[in-house]
Amino acid sequence: KDQNRFVGLVAVISAACTSGFSGVYFEKILKGSEVTLWIRNIQMGLFSIAIAFVTAIVGDSAQISQKGFFVGYSPIVVTVITVQAVGGLIVAVVVKYADNVLKVFASSFSILLSCLISALAFDFRPNKSFLVGASLVLMSTVMYSKPSKKLPRDVLPTVQHGTRKTSLVL
Repeated sequence: KDQNRFVGLVAVISAACTSGFSGVYFEKILKGSEVTLWIRNIQMGLFSIAIAFVTAIVGDSAQISQKGFFVGYSPIVVTVITVQAVGGLIVAVVVKYADNVLKVFASSFSILLSCLISALAFDFRPNKSFLVGASLVLMSTVMYSKPSKKLPRDVLPTVQHGTRKTSLVL
């Protein structure tokens, strides 16, 4: 057993941070530009297509030249590709019209829902760690979606400008 817990912890924290930063940047790109959502998706997708094409040519050029590009594509492969493409479009719409935090909650909730369906359909039995994580996801979702209480106007802090007091909230 050649595992290092510290390296694993650093890797998980790094993955969480980079994922968070990329999500915020993605939201900034979608909301901060004049370009439509669909054009932005095409722009971002072109990089993926180029990278996938180069990877396919480098790794499987002989097989592609002999049998064609779509060799091995079964109906289930086409279904998975379609589901992934539609999922990507849905994520872009959610981030454009909601926010990145809502997208993360939706993703977490979908994982919980998938596990619940797996428990019912395939006799999946979650362990204690999963149950703790699921509870944290559900609690954070409830806390995030709970409406905030507004303070009365006379309780709000005030700022002095010369001799005149003004409220921070107009």
